[in-house]
Amino acid sequence: MADAAAFDLERIDRLIAEEEAALEPKHRASLEYRKTAERYVAGGVASSWQDSPPHAIYVDRGERNRLWDIDGNEYIDYHLGYGAMVVGHAHPKVVEAIERAARRGTHFAQPTKDLDAVGENLAERFGLPLWRFCNSGTEATLEAVRLMRANTGRDVIVKIEGTYHGHHDSLMFSVVPDPARIGPREHPVAVPQALGIPKAFGMPSACGTATGCSRGPSRSLRGRWP
Repeated sequence: MADAAAFDLERIDRLIAEEEAALEPKHRASLEYRKTAERYVAGGVASSWQDSPPHAIYVDRGERNRLWDIDGNEYIDYHLGYGAMVVGHAHPKVVEAIERAARRGTHFAQPTKDLDAVGENLAERFGLPLWRFCNSGTEATLEAVRLMRANTGRDVIVKIEGTYHGHHDSLMFSVVPDPARIGPREHPVAVPQALGIPKAFGMPSACGTATGCSRGPSRSLRGRWP
């Protein structure tokens, strides 16, 4: 890994500030609309992750691999809804399928007869025989952690330092931590990403780190976690 001293951090900060300043005039409608949204929705966004610095950009529409915001700016969408929109936006076949399903009913909270077709398609595509469905990545990792703890009888999990694995207490540590608080690279300190997260979830007995060395038992995570 490159040493931070090898980078001109002041120049990087200056370039970021210049780019952020250049964005603001292009997003006047988004900045103004946020004031309206904040009257009814906390923070003016549906999810905190939609409020990326320097400010939220409100989308008007999407088509294929393009997005347009409410200021009329056009973008190539490399984000793709966290990867969910791999076929692009408003694909005619997807729109047709959604319209057809909506005409039959919009929400039942009960299984429907197309479940086997979806499961079979996923099994063929990915070579995994059984599937369950979640509403978000957070829900998926929460259930995965719980299932593996139940299956193994172990409480300790491994969380990659400096990355996001879901918005639940077991994993909301050291996502974008303050460098002054993270401790040495060999034994990093678990830094809660938000207020309200129990400290016990970040203790060595609950969470190990994937940085090459463990924060709990003295064993490299390149080997088999006990």
